Amino acid sequence: MSGGLKLKAFDEESLIILSSLTQDSIIKINELGYDNSAKRFAVLMNRYCHEKEGAKRIRSAIHFDYINKVKTKSIDLDTKDETLSLLAIRFESENKPSGSIILEFSGNKAINLETENIEAFLTDVGDPWEVKNKPDHDKEKNA
Repeated sequence: MSGGLKLKAFDEESLIILSSLTQDSIIKINELGYDNSAKRFAVLMNRYCHEKEGAKRIRSAIHFDYINKVKTKSIDLDTKDETLSLLAIRFESENKPSGSIILEFSGNKAINLETENIEAFLTDVGDPWEVKNKPDHDKEKNA
């Protein structure tokens, strides 16, 4: 493995950094899960490497701790082969440090993680590989 990312977020500012690094990640529904006893929500993804030159992806894992409840919007968790494209991870709160970590996906889909506080960990696993296409958000806006 060639020095992949290993980052953690404990506040909104560091969560914004994780969001920017995971934007455009491709996630299969069968690669996300919630462990109620551990209060952990975990996701495996093919992360687009915005921090590297050229068009590359890498296998990555992100998990969120202290999650009390998971809600989905427009996502059928029984559709195991469906893929999601991650747009952003954000935090909303009316009573900090608790609040909601929201994973926003294309197609107006979302996962809302009700949390006691922000505690997220992103780890690259394996080596990056080249891909043909780089995400083009300007093209998506004009479509």
